[in-house]
Amino acid sequence: MPSHRFTLASSAEQITGLLDNGSAISLSTTSSLHLAEGTVCSRPVLAIATDPSQDKGVLGVAECADLRQVVRLAKKMRRPLVLVIDSAGARLDQGLKIQGALRGLMTDILDAGFAGLPMIALLGRNVFGGASMLAFAASERCYASDTVLAMSGPRGLASSNGWAIDAVRAEINGPARCSHGGSEQLLDDSLSAYATALRGWVSRLPDGLLPDNLDDERRVLGARLKGNAPASTVRFAVDPKNQSLTCSGRAYIGAAGALEFAVLVDKMDSCSELRIDCAGHSLQMGDESLILTQYLVHLARTLRRSVHRRQPLKLSVVGEISGGIYIATAGSASSVEISRGGSVRTLPQRTLSAILTSPDAAISNAGANFIHYLEWGIADIVSAPAL
Repeated sequence: MPSHRFTLASSAEQITGLLDNGSAISLSTTSSLHLAEGTVCSRPVLAIATDPSQDKGVLGVAECADLRQVVRLAKKMRRPLVLVIDSAGARLDQGLKIQGALRGLMTDILDAGFAGLPMIALLGRNVFGGASMLAFAASERCYASDTVLAMSGPRGLASSNGWAIDAVRAEINGPARCSHGGSEQLLDDSLSAYATALRGWVSRLPDGLLPDNLDDERRVLGARLKGNAPASTVRFAVDPKNQSLTCSGRAYIGAAGALEFAVLVDKMDSCSELRIDCAGHSLQMGDESLILTQYLVHLARTLRRSVHRRQPLKLSVVGEISGGIYIATAGSASSVEISRGGSVRTLPQRTLSAILTSPDAAISNAGANFIHYLEWGIADIVSAPAL
């Protein structure tokens, strides 16, 4: 029997229940994703659903390829895109390959957003890592009370902060996320509630393209930080002569650091190069409580807007980079260069140690021959041999 709870329904049940009765037509896929076209309030849409019954709905190389294909199709056809997301994030056992795949996906979804493509994310039980960034690339998100969303999963956050799992979940669940307001909507956990919310969203869409709300979002994110954010430990240096911005300190970038990064880029008359040496995204609960993912995606959108408005932007990895900060900066840059001493990881090692209890940790974060950086789309230029 189909489940009436949205978060417990299968991906096929979710798609069928969300689209107009009898309109859902499945599209071919080479991954675990459920892809479909159909109508909502008689308006044609495209829909993508992760399948949490398939290895926790993780996003691997095949899933990213299918996502990119549908995002591009929605952009070309100017059809609203419905993202149904219940995913543990990146498929870590694919090692660094998944970083290149997520980079390409982020580029396509950022460009679709700047083209005015309407996107809504309907969230299931778990939305972590790259899946949470996908959700915040959409213009609106709908949660159930039991939805948990964060850049890092509860086990990793608990281990890093000394909190009990239940306390962590209370900081990152649907009510906590929606308490910040904005484009977050808390729903009853039912197929009918999510379908009603989707119909309401479609009915409010303008006939034309969605406007860019980046500046309004920045004001909201800045106000949220006041008195609440952990102090930033990342160091920034602006070089007007070379039109470059350096981000250093082997720091873990949190909400305050990501917003400062975005503001500095916008303040520069022209920025043609980002030089980065950062360990990854923050694991502090103070940052996750503020919805760290939203700040990282805001940074990505800021950088990509700069590319669209001004000139090509090169990311030079001059040290270590990993996790959400890699996806945000590499996905928005025009090109990525691995400089001498630079390297890319799937996640910070301490994050992997917290969430992986088997030798998979070595596989998941293993370094690659630099030729693989080019083959897997992690970088476009490698200017130095592996050390």
